[in-house]
Amino acid sequence: MADLDIGLHCQLEHCRQRDFLPFVCDGCSGIFCLEHRSRESHSCPEVTVIKERLKSDMHTSYPCSYKECVEKELVPVICPYCEKNFCLRHRHQSDHECEKLEIPKPRMATTQKLVKDIIDSKTGETAVKRRKGAKNSATAAKVALMKLKMHAEGDKSLPQTERVYLQVFLPKESKEKSKPMFFCRQWSIGKVIDLAASLASLKNNNNKLTGEYALFLL
Repeated sequence: MADLDIGLHCQLEHCRQRDFLPFVCDGCSGIFCLEHRSRESHSCPEVTVIKERLKSDMHTSYPCSYKECVEKELVPVICPYCEKNFCLRHRHQSDHECEKLEIPKPRMATTQKLVKDIIDSKTGETAVKRRKGAKNSATAAKVALMKLKMHAEGDKSLPQTERVYLQVFLPKESKEKSKPMFFCRQWSIGKVIDLAASLASLKNNNNKLTGEYALFLL
């Protein structure tokens, strides 16, 4: 990230320190850091003239503009942004709540918002797909049940309320892999197997003691 170009360097050649709120000498109008802000410290050429002026008016001082602050300075400490005078304690923008202080926005704020929007959109799409998938599954199940009932074979004399519809998978010896059938809810398993064998034309020895070829229900 590029360095922010804020503040100025001290004019003294052996210093050149950058100060974010530099001092302007009221004698020579030079720019100096905190350490060299006094006229004596930077050998101000106007120091003699200023001293004479101070002697003529010993009561000259510069009050701080910050709220409820009673501090005063012998030299003006001007904020280059709001152009008001402050004491050393309140000379920085953040210290005197400068009206022109710009608070930098978080660097990642825009990126974070973009990521959040993408996640929210994907979450919404997933929820919609799930709802559609559940709806499609329910519809497919209803269609499959209707087809099963249309083609199912069984005892036609059974009332609709007593019927149980099943897709019966047949043994390998059968010509068909499976066959839709319906049975009575109250029948025993043996009776269900007997009817299923009859409808599928399967050999059924379940009622014989030899049991050479027995059918069973899984």
